Amino acid sequence: MDNSNQKPGAAPNRLMELMMQGVLQKHGITRESVNERLSEEQKKLIVDLLEELKHQADALVSKNTSQKTNTK
Repeated sequence: MDNSNQKPGAAPNRLMELMMQGVLQKHGITRESVNERLSEEQKKLIVDLLEELKHQADALVSKNTSQKTNTK
């Protein structure tokens, strides 16, 4: 299966979403329960953490891409 026609950053984002959905489902967390149980500060911390993970994934993809182009 060739995904070369997709944006390079799309795969890490989809992978991160899939992993987060799996973890949340495993622990029985739904949107409704999050809205009821988490404070605004906790929600902001989760969003900040996800953004940080996204930046790290993007940096890793960029690093791997540049290493592949340098070795060719």
